[in-house]
Amino acid sequence: MNKFHQLHRTIKIRLLLQFAINVTTMTILPFIAIYFSNLVGAAITGVLVILVLLSGIAGGLFGGYWSDKMGRKKLMVIAECGIGFTFLLIATVNSPWAVMPYISFLLFMVNMFCNGIYVPVSSSMIYDIVETKERTFVFTVLYWASNLATAIGSITGAFLFERYHFYLFIVVGMISIISAVITYLFIAETYYPKKVNTSSVSIYANYKVVFKDKLYVIFLIASLCVFSLEAHLTNYIAIYLESNVLTQQLFGLLYVDGIRMIGILQVENTLLVVFAVGIVAWLANKKSDNSRLLGGMLLYVISYSLLSYTTIPMLLIICMLFVSIGELMFIPVRQSVLAEMTKETNRSSYLALDSFSGQGTMIIGGAAVTLGAVLPSYIMSVLFFLIGITSVLLMKFVVSKKEALVTGNQKL
Repeated sequence: MNKFHQLHRTIKIRLLLQFAINVTTMTILPFIAIYFSNLVGAAITGVLVILVLLSGIAGGLFGGYWSDKMGRKKLMVIAECGIGFTFLLIATVNSPWAVMPYISFLLFMVNMFCNGIYVPVSSSMIYDIVETKERTFVFTVLYWASNLATAIGSITGAFLFERYHFYLFIVVGMISIISAVITYLFIAETYYPKKVNTSSVSIYANYKVVFKDKLYVIFLIASLCVFSLEAHLTNYIAIYLESNVLTQQLFGLLYVDGIRMIGILQVENTLLVVFAVGIVAWLANKKSDNSRLLGGMLLYVISYSLLSYTTIPMLLIICMLFVSIGELMFIPVRQSVLAEMTKETNRSSYLALDSFSGQGTMIIGGAAVTLGAVLPSYIMSVLFFLIGITSVLLMKFVVSKKEALVTGNQKL
């Protein structure tokens, strides 16, 4: 707790606000697709969900660009107000008095556009002011809080969303507006762009500069490859286990099948990340950041590759244990490396591109389902391993190049 109290006030406020926003948002997000598929059908819902996701991508691109040109605070307040008021409007068209699914989707597109703006700006505000010695701690807390919020929000939503979604939409909207007010009143601007003529700098030219940073592009590819493994748990691996795990007794207490095993593995991962973060951080603290990053990634890759092949419940649980340990080892360090790689003048643009890894992993997860329909399971596991090892090798190249650059600068 002493470390937390020593952090910059803005970081502490943003950590608490993001936790509150994540908890309330997760009471509704996992259940939106199911809710609307019951109203307009699965096929139409699928198309509309894609449009909403594309709106979020567009918001992220513009948010990163605008933030680097006008600063963080003003844009964050606008984005949070946009998120809050659209959720309140969504509540009015999904109320006990009126249900308008297509208007709801239009509002969700606006909402996701605002959220796309919010994500890189919110991250940039923390990255702007976090000190080098605090990075690993801050990103560990961020990761832990995000997982805890997901667990609390998802469990709450599972019990309340079906009957009380109207009130949940209102709560999420109000929390976002309150966050905007607190940001406006108590948080100072963290980035003041240099006074230059930006009218001639298009969004295309802005991101072209980022893509010219080859080391960062390699870092993004490495991140996408390793994070794609988690996407397989609810896609290919879920289908594989559902088809191949026979109903059997686990620990002599309960009967499990493939579907239940997926639920058990997800709960196990969440609980380990939430409750074991301190132990893993303490044990790994004796290692260098690079050792934690690469060692954690390697453990994560091997464990997920084995998890994608075995159908024995106890082995699945053991594999997920090592997946979670690897995750806790490498993700905070990976965020710290990201902070070092982002250039101050384009930081939000860098972080906007990084935030798209989620959409990228969804695409890879879907592609794996298609491949899994025609390829044998051992080939799929080998493919996952090769993709994962590629990510480790690429990340090793990135950190080696960074060290060489630092050493060269020190000699100069």
